[in-house]
Amino acid sequence: MADLRSYLIPNLVQGVSQQPDGQKDPSQAEIQINAVSSITDGVRKRAGTRALARVSTTPFGDAFTHSILRDDTEKYIAVITNSTIKVFDLEGAEIPVNAPGGYGYLASVVEAKADIRAATIADFTFISNTRTSTAMLSTLAPAVPRPTTHEALVWIRAANYGQTYRVRVNALTATVQTAVAPVIITGGVTTEYRISSADIAQSVATAVAAAGITITRQGSVLHITSNSPITVDATDARANADVVAITNNVQTFSDLPTIAPQGYQVEVVGDPNNQFDGYYVEFVPAVGQGTFGEGTWQECAAPGVQFRINPATMPHALIRRPDGQFHFGPLNGATAAAVGVDVPLWGERVAGDLDTAPDPGFIGVPINDLFIHKNRLGILADERVILSRSADLFAFFPETVTAVLDTDPIEITASSNRVSVLRYAISYQDELILFSDQLQFRFSSGSDVGLTPQSAQLSVLTQYEMDRRAKPLQVGPAIVFGQKNGEWMQFREFSIRGAGTALIADAQSLTEYVSTYVPGGVFRLASNDTGNTWFAISDKTGFADRVYVYKYFFRNSGSGTEKAQSSWSYWQLNGATKVLQILVQEEVLFLLVEYPDGSVWLESMNVGDKQEDEASPTPVLLDRRVGTTTATPAPLRMARGVFNPLLQQTTWTLPYTVAALSEVWTTWGGAWPGGVKLGSSNTNTVVGLGDWSGVDVWAGERFEFRYRFSRFKYMRDVGGGRVAANVLRTQVRRAKLRYHGTGWFRAVVAPTYRPEAVYRFDGVADGQGLKDGVFTIPIMGKGEETVVEILNDTPHPCQFLTLEWEGLITGKSR
Repeated sequence: MADLRSYLIPNLVQGVSQQPDGQKDPSQAEIQINAVSSITDGVRKRAGTRALARVSTTPFGDAFTHSILRDDTEKYIAVITNSTIKVFDLEGAEIPVNAPGGYGYLASVVEAKADIRAATIADFTFISNTRTSTAMLSTLAPAVPRPTTHEALVWIRAANYGQTYRVRVNALTATVQTAVAPVIITGGVTTEYRISSADIAQSVATAVAAAGITITRQGSVLHITSNSPITVDATDARANADVVAITNNVQTFSDLPTIAPQGYQVEVVGDPNNQFDGYYVEFVPAVGQGTFGEGTWQECAAPGVQFRINPATMPHALIRRPDGQFHFGPLNGATAAAVGVDVPLWGERVAGDLDTAPDPGFIGVPINDLFIHKNRLGILADERVILSRSADLFAFFPETVTAVLDTDPIEITASSNRVSVLRYAISYQDELILFSDQLQFRFSSGSDVGLTPQSAQLSVLTQYEMDRRAKPLQVGPAIVFGQKNGEWMQFREFSIRGAGTALIADAQSLTEYVSTYVPGGVFRLASNDTGNTWFAISDKTGFADRVYVYKYFFRNSGSGTEKAQSSWSYWQLNGATKVLQILVQEEVLFLLVEYPDGSVWLESMNVGDKQEDEASPTPVLLDRRVGTTTATPAPLRMARGVFNPLLQQTTWTLPYTVAALSEVWTTWGGAWPGGVKLGSSNTNTVVGLGDWSGVDVWAGERFEFRYRFSRFKYMRDVGGGRVAANVLRTQVRRAKLRYHGTGWFRAVVAPTYRPEAVYRFDGVADGQGLKDGVFTIPIMGKGEETVVEILNDTPHPCQFLTLEWEGLITGKSR
């Protein structure tokens, strides 16, 4: 039995699927190149690129690229190699980079894309060489050396009657005996005895004075110094309640006088059995007290420990200067007078020793990523996440070791049964998601008081392998990351649902239907959130001239939201050697593109609903587009054509070396609403017949839109999906393709055992511009054995909404 049936494909926006024909959804394509899957417009030809500037006449070679988005008006692209850094604005102008110390920090880079990491925070772009391990400077505390290595203090704490003060300095002993009472009556004679701690101290100083020893008194405190080792001890009859000798340590803080020399350092031992309750203090005289007077004891680093981070081994900073140029160098405290901008300095160890205030966890290992979280600068190094003090971005040592403050640095190690070297940190729903090569962690506060050293928690969420070359990208409510699968890339969409004990984390596959579609070697992802799109580029040979495009759309349903679109395709820049960088700003995709002649160009492409930037009745879809109007930047603006009356020809010269077939077209509107093609060439000189010297034109390289339909077969709904019917034969007669805003395309029908047939639609031939309608494609073949494609290699737009085919469905049973 045979039935004449029609079958409607309701949309063409689901992109490419590599499933077998019998499993593939009819709204998915076998091939989709240089097309946009738009929920609004259907599948359409992508916009062309505009040439903005040639940024280099030679290749950048092995380079890492990074986008610097300072504010709405200042946006840059940095190109970083192991020997230099170049910065360009989004108009292609190079911004000078001053590196007074050179680029030695980057010299050990072997593969820039794998070895260099960058993160922009305000005016600072931190650049980390993951082949360089950090270190402390060999300089030892204190920062300002004490006057001598052999010194001591003697403090007469109190002057009491009937007390014996004994102070021994080396071999000399001073004994001071005070009167037994203030007034003594002997034989009727009354004698008054006035004593003071200062007088007692002076008596001691006089008694122990010796060659080679200097004694200075201030009030009741003696400062004893020598060029050779000295021993000092003091006793009294009240268990040393009235006198104390201080060399390097005291038992309690109350044993310290309020008068001391500037910079004198003492360890407050505390409990001798607890190595963590001791701390070190340094004396700071009050204003006006000179170098030996009243003042306070303040915590300090232990004498003899390394206390400064070596800036040369830490990530360097690319800093925007007030004059608009950039400075590159270590965070070493350089001043604006020296380098044009005030450079901060990594914080020092200001208290404690290696036990009470250990080195930050990044010391001794490379730094993999930097980020800002909760007003702290964060660093990933090895298996540790380290955050600076709150509101003090460069301080990674605690302010005090006598107490744990909420503002102190935070350090946590990722513990699991696998090696978990942390690679990237992504802010997500007021928390951090940390990515290692095999695990995903959640870094959060376990309490309502905020993020503190006590409340910080790090827990495993999911266990998925990650390809470290491309940093994960936050896209809408999820984080996208890549996985290497042999020669191909897989992508997953990480998300968290619920909260508290009901929290569920998952990473759903985005490449289930295209497992061998995106090549390995992906090194950059970029997102256009307003257009529900993200992009990927790869440096794998044979695929480096492509931009892979993932388009998605969520819609509300009875149970919440569901993904109504999940579309994969790619855009190909025919003449390009490789795409070096992609960046989306306000629905404009900026591309850094290298061409066969070695030149590198900055180009832009509109990725929003508009296909072009220029106000015109119809867009011109050419890559590397330049023209004779002010829409083309002045350095690239073409001169109008030169007419040769003898040959009756007009000649135009393109401002670059052509890498693909280039064409010259009249600008749209006026007497030519659909435009007129004036000429084409494989060189940068294009010749057209006639006198067109007074006409503005566009020129650029041609690219082809290509969409191949899934094989036409009768599908049945089974288990919530569609599968091809096995016992029915589908003999397709024709297909009806609904188009919208279309100027030109051709449909190619290629049966398996017959020559292909080509059917053309030319909506602009009659000068009426873009059209809407239905185009009939004769097929007359078995659906599963016939390939149907639509192609467009002209600058004219094309948009396709639905397709309905008609054919005989034949079978022996129903």
